[in-house]
Amino acid sequence: MADEHSVILAAAEPDDYEIALRRRTIGHHLVDELIINGAFAMDSDHTNSEIALADALGPNPGSVLVGGLGLGFTAKRLLDNGAEHLDIVELAGPLIDWACQGLTPTLAEVAADPRANLRQGDVTSLLLNQPGLPGVFGPWDGICLDIDNGPNFLIHESNASLYSPTGIRQAVDHLLPGGAMSIWCEGPSKEFWYDLLTVDPGATEQLIEVERGNRRLDYAIYTVRRPID
Repeated sequence: MADEHSVILAAAEPDDYEIALRRRTIGHHLVDELIINGAFAMDSDHTNSEIALADALGPNPGSVLVGGLGLGFTAKRLLDNGAEHLDIVELAGPLIDWACQGLTPTLAEVAADPRANLRQGDVTSLLLNQPGLPGVFGPWDGICLDIDNGPNFLIHESNASLYSPTGIRQAVDHLLPGGAMSIWCEGPSKEFWYDLLTVDPGATEQLIEVERGNRRLDYAIYTVRRPID
């Protein structure tokens, strides 16, 4: 078995929670991890669902609002897919600082791309038409949201209203006609999908299978479009 050790690249306590970047080395294999309140959030080893979230908007996605920077894999995929501009809104200011410092390769690549506008703020408030965010202006061709676990297992209760039928409609109103919004969830939710269908009868659910150790997880990507006027 290969030797394994880990190191904390950076850590901070913004507001009422803890956030950290950790790097594990397994032999010659490096894995970067995002840790929130001491619990694993995501890593650089299993990025299929983050990439699928970006791909749900299709090729050449135009201008995109990205809710949640994470480890940068959704944003990087959007840039690789030909996005013209990204407004990346991240709640944790330290994570934006770490991206600008280049603490992981993917975060460094996103922060260095002139098409990427990184802003600290609450994307839920922005989409629910509460106080705006300086330097972030819609409407957008696409929206990618990875800000919580989904409606069934919220980390931040303040996000609950965004997953409601009213919240979905308000978020979709920030899209240009024909634009798409993709939403990452930690698992499928029939109730949430039914709510999306009331907004867009063509709303889709895509399940992404991920294996972590002896566990098999099915993450869900939901996509809804604004009708063409």
